[in-house]
Amino acid sequence: MEKGESPASISGKLITNPVVTGAMNPTVRKAIDALQRGEVRTWLSLFVRNAVLYDHGNAMAAGEFIEKSVGREWFTRIDRTGDAGLSVFGSYHTVQWGDFLVSFRFVLAGEEICRLDVSQVAY
Repeated sequence: MEKGESPASISGKLITNPVVTGAMNPTVRKAIDALQRGEVRTWLSLFVRNAVLYDHGNAMAAGEFIEKSVGREWFTRIDRTGDAGLSVFGSYHTVQWGDFLVSFRFVLAGEEICRLDVSQVAY
């Protein structure tokens, strides 16, 4: 963290690497941007009503995840995408646990997210 920056201001930074962001599914890109900006309403608007989200194997609602994450969790780097742009791999920062590598694996129903699996990974 740079001197004078709060976690909230860092989480507002978007991932701008065109090679990585261009390979993301458009809905996934909107979700990652909403997470980075801390935009709860935008995040929630991308999910079906009863979406399933697993945070390291623990089931929760999409709203629970974003509420606990806003200003406290964000990607510091995205290294790659996979699964036709539905999976995102990168370095993730949390105020509670520090920095580690994660994958966000999205499943869509049409253009809405019906499932998201967030896991710590090694690569």
